[in-house]
Amino acid sequence: MSLRGKDFRCEIDPALHEHLRIMAEFHDSDMGQLGAKLLEKAICGEFHEFKLLAQRLERSGIVRKAAENGGT
Repeated sequence: MSLRGKDFRCEIDPALHEHLRIMAEFHDSDMGQLGAKLLEKAICGEFHEFKLLAQRLERSGIVRKAAENGGT
């Protein structure tokens, strides 16, 4: 049996945990599965913003690629 992905555990605010429980119940889903799906969406969105910022900084000359400045 293969695993879906790597295991990750964290603690969340009790109010957010309750919100997740309510949403999972509404969608007739497991809290863990719904939590993973929401976390993946949030990470994708944040990483997209991160990449855009890195590209803008690079184009403006504020940040250079590591290979160009000796890796420092």
